Amino acid sequence: MNLTQKPTLIDITEQAAKHASTPTKTHSTTRLTEFEYMRGLAIILIVLGHSVINTNDGFPLWLENIVRGGTGVFVFISGFFFHHVFAQRFDYRRFMSKKILNVLVPFLVVSAFAVVMNFIVFILVDRVSAFKAAEMCWHLMKQGYVLFPHWYIPFIIVTFLCSRLHLRYLQLPLFTQLSILILFAIISVVVHRPHGNVNVLQSVVYFTPFYLAGMLYSLHRGWMKKHYRYFFAAAVFTVISTVWLQSGLLLHVGGYHKAAFEWGGIDLQFIQKMGLCILFIGFCSHLVGPALGKHLTMLASISFAIFFLHPLISMIWGNATYLLLNAGYIEPNTTVLYSLISSLALFVFQFYGSVWLIGKLQPMLGARSRLLIGA
Repeated sequence: MNLTQKPTLIDITEQAAKHASTPTKTHSTTRLTEFEYMRGLAIILIVLGHSVINTNDGFPLWLENIVRGGTGVFVFISGFFFHHVFAQRFDYRRFMSKKILNVLVPFLVVSAFAVVMNFIVFILVDRVSAFKAAEMCWHLMKQGYVLFPHWYIPFIIVTFLCSRLHLRYLQLPLFTQLSILILFAIISVVVHRPHGNVNVLQSVVYFTPFYLAGMLYSLHRGWMKKHYRYFFAAAVFTVISTVWLQSGLLLHVGGYHKAAFEWGGIDLQFIQKMGLCILFIGFCSHLVGPALGKHLTMLASISFAIFFLHPLISMIWGNATYLLLNAGYIEPNTTVLYSLISSLALFVFQFYGSVWLIGKLQPMLGARSRLLIGA
């Protein structure tokens, strides 16, 4: 096929036929540099989304809609590595054992520590009784997570539990794979994410297209790289148009959250983040220099620990700001410049504060470090 011609479904199908006999054995289990970079970039995006100050009141709406909702990129990467690394010699029991040890156990450990921290904060900062503080902690635990970003762990564990279905998906004909992906994507843009990210099943339904897309990219990576220019052009148009629609026309801030069976319009964040996955691949494949690449690789190696620990660091910032405001040492400020500078400061504080904390904890915890903090 001439590279100047647009790819067709027939071309894709012909390429996929080469994988038909053993679709899970098409790549070696070596880690791809661009996806290591991408994982480092994804954790930066996630923490950036948790660093916005003066949301809907000073912080630029278009920028907030770009940095919010980075979880989809992380799920896309997980789907890619499921095929590229795990599916080739898949052992369900071993796979789930590793996920429980490396993901669920650190989640429980950090959550237990967070309960104690919240209990102390409720008493000292919110000035409630010990009984009331315990009741407030119980309400936090009942939602399935204690620290706000940690809703992701119950969701991703359920996704991992569905791995046999994902393996079966990889063995289907390409037309069926694409049909399932499109069907789930249509459902996602209508269903949206759940209120407070509490409904795990709704989160699984919403993010499944990112996971499937990541698997398909790995499965057909050679063909995708060959024709990347077309996907890049489509991704640029998708990201720009959805950000403009959401920010300039609909004036919707951040992610779309609602009950599953209520109508809330089309989730433009979902569409935008699908496009952003493609843009990130190109950036990490062609535009990352040695110094940045080394830094992103380091961040990728501790990305789960950053994810687990950064909300604890954020609590320090939030409570300090609350006390300073109440004491009159600082005044509310909703200008664009203040919102941008303070958001950047919060990002640096909680992101690199987490990196610093991980560097201190790893030598202290030794072999238990990965089990306790995720790295």
